[in-house]
Order: sequence, then C-alpha cells, then structure tokens
Amino acid sequence: MPKSLRLSKESRTFVGMIELSTHIEYLLLHQTEVSVPQLGTFIVREMSSRRVDEEGIFLPPYRTVSFLWNEQEAGEDFIQSFSRMHNLSRTDARMMCIEYVDELQQALEEDGTVSFGSMGYMLRNAETGELSFMPQQSGIASPAYYGLDAVPFSKLSYEVRQQRAKKLAANKVKLTSFEADKDTITIRINRRAFNYASAVAASIVLFFAITSPFGKAVTSGVSQQAEMFFASKFMPSVKPDPKAVEVQPVATEEPKVAPVQVASKDYAIVLASAISPKRALNYAAQLKELGYDAQACTIGKMVRVIIPGFASEDEAYEKINQCKADCRDFAQAWPLLLKGDVKPIEP
Repeated sequence: MPKSLRLSKESRTFVGMIELSTHIEYLLLHQTEVSVPQLGTFIVREMSSRRVDEEGIFLPPYRTVSFLWNEQEAGEDFIQSFSRMHNLSRTDARMMCIEYVDELQQALEEDGTVSFGSMGYMLRNAETGELSFMPQQSGIASPAYYGLDAVPFSKLSYEVRQQRAKKLAANKVKLTSFEADKDTITIRINRRAFNYASAVAASIVLFFAITSPFGKAVTSGVSQQAEMFFASKFMPSVKPDPKAVEVQPVATEEPKVAPVQVASKDYAIVLASAISPKRALNYAAQLKELGYDAQACTIGKMVRVIIPGFASEDEAYEKINQCKADCRDFAQAWPLLLKGDVKPIEP
C-alpha cells in the first residue's frame, strides 16, 4: 500500500474518532447516558467532594464517565442527533456512525489503546477482546464545576491539637464546676430600681427618726445629723438648711392654695413648626385630605401645623404611634400643651 494512501487512511480514522467523541461529549452535557450503535453506552457519574488525607488536599466535586460495552446496542437517539448535526438522513447517519465505530475497533486491534477525545482512552483486552474505557481524571462534561481546584487541607500538627484539647478540657471544668454548685442562687437586680428602693427606705427611716409619736419634731443633735446625712446622700439637689430643723409654731389657719385650672383637650400634636403661614395652610389642607383634623395656627410668635383635641400627653403619643405606620409625616411629630395664645391662621 502506498505511503500516501496509508496516511490518508490514518487521517480519516483520526477524524472519525474525533467526530464520534465530540458528539458524545456534546450529548453528555445535557444527558446522563449516551448509547452508540455497535459500541456501548457512556454513563455520566456525579462524584462528590472528598478529602485525601495522604496528600493533605481537598478535592472539589466533579463528573466522570463510565462505559458499558455492548456491540448489540442500537443507539437510535444517537443516530437521530447525529443526523441533525450533519444534516443527513437517518440511514446515512447510521452508516457514517457504524463506519466510525469500525475504524475505532480496527485502531484498537492494532494499538490496544486509543485516545478518545478529551473524555479518556478506549482499551481492548488482548486475551478476551473486551472493550473498556478509562476516563480522564480531571472529569468531563462538568461546566458547573469549571474553575474549582484542589485545596490544601492538611491536618493540624500534634502540638496544635494538644493545645486545643487542653483549652476544651479547661472550659469543660469551669462549666461543670458552675453547674454543679446547686446551693448557690444568683439574683440580678436593676441598679436604678435598687437606688430608688434605697431612697424610699431611707425616707421612711428618716420620717420615723425625726418625728415623735405625738407629731412633734425631735430636735436632738443625732436626729439633725441623720436628717442631713440622708438628705445629702439621697437628695443631692436639695441643700440641707440647719435652720429648717428648728421647730416652727403650728399655724392655726390653713394656707390658701390657688385653684388648679385643668382644661380638657389641651394637648395637640405638632407636625410642623417655624414655617410661613402660606406653607402652613397648604400643609394643613394636605393633611385634611388624608383624613386628619390639621390646623394652621400661630402659637406665640411661631407658626405651626397642629392636630388638637387630646386630653393628655399619653393620649397624644398613642395617636402618634398609631399614625406612624400610615403617614410618614408623624415620624417627627411631638405633643404640645396648648395655652391661651393659640391663634388660627385665616386663608
């Protein structure tokens, strides 16, 4: 056989195996099994990540390919895909595929091993004639795992493990000793509440220490010192006056107390302050359209937009908290005690 003819035949065989392996790889990207006529079935297997202690590395997950030899395989799905790929009829596609498989088997009989694209190697057992497949270790048909590489994951040294074990043991001892002490009860008291209770108790002691059972103040030096001590300790804002301890004559007439004028609905919610009268009227009109009884008025020398009609400061705060979720204008609102200098602004 001429050398030129032999080279062309080898080149044709090489191209045929490339066509065959490339099409198998393409189908394996979307399928888990690909059956080739008169050859067998290629199966994709998902391999989970694992740690190799001997080498001290952590391998990421990958996909590999296994092979089941079956020369009776029809492979109708493969023929249909092959015909669409090369724009051939099913008969022509089957003949081309069988020709490529024959060339692959002939190459295996001559060499025993043939590189099958980027998937791996096809092997033939010289004694039994059985075909087998050896996949590439890097995996194939794995676009989801591209870019993943082995990670060094060596074990901790013996010294580091010993130090961690000692720390864990020490923490366990502390925890056990704390839990085993069942006779001890820990009570936590708020410092502010404790100070308040101490002040109330001191006031009661001071009352009984200074006042006699008959309503007359005791003017002994010990009582005066006790009063000054407790007053300076728990009531720093009031300076003790030595003259205040002196006994004053009991007044026969009751002191005149000015009547306290309690007006109802004296609190209002302030929504805007220090703005022009025109802006106040416009803003009040907008709030009225939303369903709020807003008013533009002058309080003292400042123009404000308010919602009046609340009996107490708590009632005004409750209304503010209710309206915050519906209207963001109430986020900065605050209650105000109204007096007699409220003047509505006329439009």
